[in-house]
Amino acid sequence: MTAEAARLDIALALVAFLCLGLTDFIRRKGMIEGGSPTGYLLLETLTLLAILPVAALLIEGHMPEMGPRLIPYALISGVTISIALIALMTALRIGEGSTIIPISRLGLALAAFLSLLFLGESITWTKILGIAMAIGAVILLSR
Repeated sequence: MTAEAARLDIALALVAFLCLGLTDFIRRKGMIEGGSPTGYLLLETLTLLAILPVAALLIEGHMPEMGPRLIPYALISGVTISIALIALMTALRIGEGSTIIPISRLGLALAAFLSLLFLGESITWTKILGIAMAIGAVILLSR
């Protein structure tokens, strides 16, 4: 990976971090207003479906190819994200965002750990320490 690509991936990760944080905050506000978790997610999904084709054209210059190799992964992750978002939205409806959101984001540590184990990504003490610190942070925030 070139130095420029490394900077771009970190910059994009920071954009994702900011947008995911805003998304969770806005979701919590929606649930405070008395929204239905599934109704909210349906509206959010319709917005996403409207934006994705435009993003594909802007980023890739064409509609993306959705080959057969992607289907099992997309279907499985579609099921897991549906369960995750319904559980998250329901939790945000009844609990505090400052507790619920960090716990739900611990999935990032799980994804990193699974990537290290099953995808052959490099394991460093820095990564292990980062995952451990994320787990520790969630434990502290949930008390």
